[in-house]
Amino acid sequence: MNRAFLPLSCILLTFVASAQQIDLNGQDYKELQFPLTEADTKAPFFYFNDEWIPGANIQTVPPEQIQGAQIKDDEYGNRSVFLTVSQETLDKIKADSKKKFINLDPICEFPGGNGNLIEWIKENIHIPSSLEGHVRVIAGMTIMPDGTVTDAKIIKPSTNDDANQEALRLVNALPKFNVKYCTPHKAPLRYLLPITFTSPGTILIR
Repeated sequence: MNRAFLPLSCILLTFVASAQQIDLNGQDYKELQFPLTEADTKAPFFYFNDEWIPGANIQTVPPEQIQGAQIKDDEYGNRSVFLTVSQETLDKIKADSKKKFINLDPICEFPGGNGNLIEWIKENIHIPSSLEGHVRVIAGMTIMPDGTVTDAKIIKPSTNDDANQEALRLVNALPKFNVKYCTPHKAPLRYLLPITFTSPGTILIR
């Protein structure tokens, strides 16, 4: 496990200088931008007395209540900030967290925004010469924590086998997605991609 021991002041300055992820002088913790950026997908997790608490970050605690800080990888390999606080402060952080509705669902997005996925398919699709009218194929895929697309398969085939094979080829050719996890444990994500083929070349994704 890689570790770096830095004074708290250095850690805070590092975060301010790094993509403005944390503004210690203001009240805003960096909001996710759409489309997602690489900085969003690599934002650090915060631990308080070795505990990860949903929704808690460096702005949760006034600087004077932070007794120590350490940057290191957590048990899942995430670059994280471990803060030391008093038991009283820790109890308050936990109590405040329970009062909030916190959406911990991961965010997965095609590079440049999900609208670009439609354009990417339009540019890369090969409409089968055997197609007459339109057919719909539902493909499945697994997106790994690093955004890589794997395990492409046809979940619901159309009546045109060439269209089915083309949908499978497209999914296998997809570039890496941007994935933002809201919990330290990062599990692979399963998604469906419905693609409608319409001759002579119009494609609709619903």
